[in-house]
Amino acid sequence: MLKKRIEYKLELMIWSVYFATIVLSVYIHELGHCIPAWIYGYWAVPTFAKEYVAVPVSFHQYVALGGPFASIFITLMIIILYLIKTFKFDSAILAGTLTTSGFYSLMFIFKGGRGDVEFHEAQTALGINYTGHFLDWFFLILFLFGVFVWIVKSKPNYKILGRLLTGLVLTIVFMVFLQDKNNTIFDPIFQSKTLIGK
Repeated sequence: MLKKRIEYKLELMIWSVYFATIVLSVYIHELGHCIPAWIYGYWAVPTFAKEYVAVPVSFHQYVALGGPFASIFITLMIIILYLIKTFKFDSAILAGTLTTSGFYSLMFIFKGGRGDVEFHEAQTALGINYTGHFLDWFFLILFLFGVFVWIVKSKPNYKILGRLLTGLVLTIVFMVFLQDKNNTIFDPIFQSKTLIGK
């Protein structure tokens, strides 16, 4: 009985770390959108699944670039940390961090790219073709690289497939819930004619 209780607590802790990491990595993405605005003296507020900014239209591309840049930075840092150090819940933290790249990759595979203009504006800021898919491909490669690193280091067996499928379903539900609750709480507070939410 005690062993089952310990296993249950450990399982609960693993999933809690995973979902907390998702929230943190999404927040870092939104924070990344706000940093260029703050640097140039514009008003911006990051929330858990959206940023609210008041910037001129000509500056949108730099705000758009900040989010993907922050996601790429934090993902690469966690992959490097995962490679060089073993610590408790390292797989859960890596998986939670890879979620953003994974969702961008799913949208790219099933929808042909992001449904909004964020990546297009970000690509313009980088001097890349507005209508191209550079960032879509980049996030797909980043996600696959993270998965490859996890497989090489953790050497999972086929029995983990059920857990991965469960995680995929729970993650989709969680991401939809996070976005919906974020919009419900923060849209009425921040949105007006002078603010743009992404």
